[in-house]
Amino acid sequence: MIGSQLRNLKRWNQILHVLVSHGFASFLREIGLGDAAASVLDKVLMKDEAELLRQPTPVRLRLAMEELGPTFIKLGQVLSTRRDLVPDEWAAEFSRLQSDCPKVPFEEIRAQLQQTLGDRLDELFSEIDETPIAAASMAQAHRAVMKDGRVVVLKVLRPGIRELIDSDMDALRLIARLADEHLPNQGIDPIATVEEFARELDRETDLEDEARSTERLEAMFKDEPSIRFPRIHWEATTRDCLCEDRVEGTLLADLDPETLSPEIRRAIVENGSRATFHQTLEVGFFHADPHPGNIFVHEDGSITFIDCGMTGFVDEETRLRLAEIVYGVVGNDPDAVTRAAVAIANIDDEDVDMVPLRSDVERMVSRFVGVPLERIDLGNVLDEFFQALRRHDLLCPPNIVLLIKAMGTIEGVATAVDPSFDLVAFTRPYIERLLKRRFSPRAVARRVRNLGVSLLQLGESLPGDVSSLLRRIRRNRLRIQLDLVAIEDVVAGVEDASERLGYAILIASLVMASSILVLASNGAGLTWYLGMGGFLFSATLAFGLIINSWRRRRRLKKLGLRLQRARGDR
Repeated sequence: MIGSQLRNLKRWNQILHVLVSHGFASFLREIGLGDAAASVLDKVLMKDEAELLRQPTPVRLRLAMEELGPTFIKLGQVLSTRRDLVPDEWAAEFSRLQSDCPKVPFEEIRAQLQQTLGDRLDELFSEIDETPIAAASMAQAHRAVMKDGRVVVLKVLRPGIRELIDSDMDALRLIARLADEHLPNQGIDPIATVEEFARELDRETDLEDEARSTERLEAMFKDEPSIRFPRIHWEATTRDCLCEDRVEGTLLADLDPETLSPEIRRAIVENGSRATFHQTLEVGFFHADPHPGNIFVHEDGSITFIDCGMTGFVDEETRLRLAEIVYGVVGNDPDAVTRAAVAIANIDDEDVDMVPLRSDVERMVSRFVGVPLERIDLGNVLDEFFQALRRHDLLCPPNIVLLIKAMGTIEGVATAVDPSFDLVAFTRPYIERLLKRRFSPRAVARRVRNLGVSLLQLGESLPGDVSSLLRRIRRNRLRIQLDLVAIEDVVAGVEDASERLGYAILIASLVMASSILVLASNGAGLTWYLGMGGFLFSATLAFGLIINSWRRRRRLKKLGLRLQRARGDR
């Protein structure tokens, strides 16, 4: 325990040092760490301070993340996909964060494999290359050969990465709490954002989860030989190690499209687009990062996706709501679009000013008036729409953001590989099928049937519920429970006000009594001393009352912020 605390203290000092050296001392002061920032600032020697501070804030923050290492690099990479949380220019800057990290010596990697696989390590593998294929922020990959001759890739977590993440997450949670307390109304919930990032890191450091995602995606395309995913070898896969087939081919990022024939380029783009839109719009489980560095290309134009650690899930109901948005855009119906968005964002109409939101949506929809369905760019429509939600402080669900990112990424791939490819026209069948599932006569009949069943169930249960209510009323056992947010704090505030009023009356009474005693004493005797003592005691009480009032004002201010956030949560 003490060793862990000492490591955390050392890491805290490093985090403060990096933040101060990159020009974030003012932020540390604003969240209440001014003394710590000042003590570090005295020790920091910034040779290029002037040049660094001239850089834009997003650039300085990216550089600080790179210096702080894996956890913060991954945080920046996650935020680069969350344009609902950070401005576009910040997301663009964070997307420049590279996963390439210093390579871990093979002796440490082998020790990690020995620890996670035990005696099976020598039983399973005849050869493991000491030179890594890639060294990323969370894991390192090595080529290996199994006893039966199969060539595989071993993805191994960096030794000590979980301990480092735990230490860094403690620091991030503290920063989030301080930012939430001292910097309210920033448009995001820093505590919830950090907890969401913690869950993402849990998935990233569970390689069995990545293996399950890879298998699930592979099963989707078992009848599609042109779209593949690596085969997982479970006998050599654990939470710390992922063993999968080595993909033979060329990374799309390493290819010059000009060296490929037009037919192969078209096949690559069609396969990538078909895979992404099938996953996102028809199945709802998708590879959330289909960039060129995660796609292998084969000679016949078929492709293999790798690195399935970042995935997203969008349920059927949400996908149908997306169909309502498209339908409302095509039909120039801002009300339908707004209703669908509010349903997706899972908020109540009372929690948002609908008039400016609808006006903003109407302006967006008007841009697509007269545009036929086959020319609707679904990714662009969704992106613009949820950016409009963000302008009204409404958070887009994270998986919708990942869906938009996946669509945008594959669109960028298509543009780079085959600029003549009409992606908008290619997506038309997927949009039509989505609309059909929502608005076809069969779909409407199914919803009506489900509504009828729900009403029938309600009709069956209603008499019993009413009878139970009447029995409780007759027996005087009906209780109404009101859940008032922070009612204890409100009661405490009223009690504090009553207490201050009582002290004020007591002080005034003491002052009056002391004045009478002093006037009656003629300046001498015990009566005079009692009067002066009363004045001194009154002054002490008055000073204490002033200090307590100042402290209570600060407390009430924080209470108001909590109540405001609670109303937003409702």
